[in-house]
Amino acid sequence: MERDLNDYLRAVAEADERSLDGVSPVGPLERAARGVRRRRLLRRTRVAVLSVAGLAAVGGAALLAGPALQHPVDPATRGAVVTTHPTPSGDQIETPGIPPYAELTPDVLAQTGAGWVLSVHLAETYDPSGVRDDGGDTVLLTSPDGFTYRVPGVLAGSRLRVVDWRAGATTAVVREFVDGHSHRAVLDLADGTVTPDERGLPDDATFVGRSAQGELWHGGVFVLLADDGTSRSVYDGPSEGLGQLDPTGRRMIGSRDVMTTGDHTTFEVVDLETGDVTGPFSLTVDGLRCGIETWLDPVNLLARCVEPGASYQDGFEELELDVSGAQLAYRSVRTVGADDDFIVGAQWLSDRTLVGDTVTLDEQQCASTGTSLRYRDGSLENIHVLEPGAFGATVPKVAAGIVYVQSEQGCNGEQAPSTLTAHDLAGHINTLLLGFPVDNRGDRPGMLSWVVAQ
Repeated sequence: MERDLNDYLRAVAEADERSLDGVSPVGPLERAARGVRRRRLLRRTRVAVLSVAGLAAVGGAALLAGPALQHPVDPATRGAVVTTHPTPSGDQIETPGIPPYAELTPDVLAQTGAGWVLSVHLAETYDPSGVRDDGGDTVLLTSPDGFTYRVPGVLAGSRLRVVDWRAGATTAVVREFVDGHSHRAVLDLADGTVTPDERGLPDDATFVGRSAQGELWHGGVFVLLADDGTSRSVYDGPSEGLGQLDPTGRRMIGSRDVMTTGDHTTFEVVDLETGDVTGPFSLTVDGLRCGIETWLDPVNLLARCVEPGASYQDGFEELELDVSGAQLAYRSVRTVGADDDFIVGAQWLSDRTLVGDTVTLDEQQCASTGTSLRYRDGSLENIHVLEPGAFGATVPKVAAGIVYVQSEQGCNGEQAPSTLTAHDLAGHINTLLLGFPVDNRGDRPGMLSWVVAQ
């Protein structure tokens, strides 16, 4: 039964991989878990995915942090939090299916910079089968104080997914979906023009994340598109080979054995600047079968492990893996029981501090309880509490120490209308950036993709 379900999840992943760039670089199994949950086919999927031995099945999200490391957030200094709801000024346009907006002008575009959010929306009602749409045709720019503007000129019926946008740039990198396939393209934010710019990538290449040198993609192999215009292959592993970037953006986790065994039994650390590969390191640690969750800092990884043949449904061990030397070192952090909270979709916030969607192994629980910080000792602190019955899941991202949280009405991340909130943990300020779509009836796809300028 386990092997049959694993095969099914891999098959589901083939479709989901095309539409979830930069969200879950652990590989198809984690993407499949989200895809299956979106379709509401299996309430037990989260448990089933966790039970796949040796795979990073409760796994991470693209680490969007830049090269500069940040200082951990001290919860004792958090203090009172102020939540702001910006009041729009000037004429607001209300279009069913997307949040209210003003028209983007050249003056406003010239003011965009770090902390602005670029998002793609689809106003029409979604596919009743629950299949997630590849892309949308409404592009919005939202300022750090919550004022939203619509990019002009994007053709109706376009299927765009934004993957990268640099602070101050008037263009953004997108995937454009045409006739069942996608390619890398550049979106001009001034007039909405979309220009194919594959830079040697094959069709349907997926965006992994932003490294210290440029864009990291996978199109048969991992390819680095450097900001200086050059490109090079950096690792010949499959997309199932984890591909997680470290907090500095200079190294990634890879694994080749899935090509021959269909399973992860080892992993490697790849230096994206020199091409040096360290490893392979065994994913059997102290007799436990482990899966990589994410980086904790530039030399330590978070792994989740069980006894061989055991099911994650009954709980698992969290270990820290030290990859600074030729031999793997480790230490035990905590035991997660069947009723204990833990995070998925983990994002690096600061050394040994992560942020992610909060879930349990309870197979009857449909939704998360919000977004939480995870500290070095494994303890959690909820920073974005979901209103019961109103939201089903969260998708957090981190940029310059600010935690951005997409809250979806769907069950466990099913495509559904959502909101976007920015949490300034140091300044104790939460800002609602994007509210629900106008005429929100619960059947609008809403926001399909979004990035924060850095």
